[in-house]
Amino acid sequence: MAKSARASRIKKNNQALKKRVFDPVETARNERLSAKLLELAKAPKEKEQETEVEKEAEGTAEPTDTKDEKMDVDENGKPRRSNREIKRQHQVRAARIVKTHKKPRNQRHFPTHGSKKKGSKR
Repeated sequence: MAKSARASRIKKNNQALKKRVFDPVETARNERLSAKLLELAKAPKEKEQETEVEKEAEGTAEPTDTKDEKMDVDENGKPRRSNREIKRQHQVRAARIVKTHKKPRNQRHFPTHGSKKKGSKR
């Protein structure tokens, strides 16, 4: 009797288990995480960030040619496809048979057997 998850005996055992087993693990994890955060907060900030800001302030006065410079986005993007490859893909798509009328699966109709009759059952 009283073996359900709502039984007070089960609830007490679960609470004791949480306090004994899982609580020390959780506190140890919290201590490790807080130590990491404190270490990161106390670490000296890099001077590179300051120099970048100074360079940007100085660099606004200098005009730059946008035609000569390549963007990072262009280099890291997808490889460009040739016209031949694009035409071939269009031909494949055009040759593909497209079925326009297809019944949904949830509306399949199975024919009834010939010996069975629909109607009154008197």
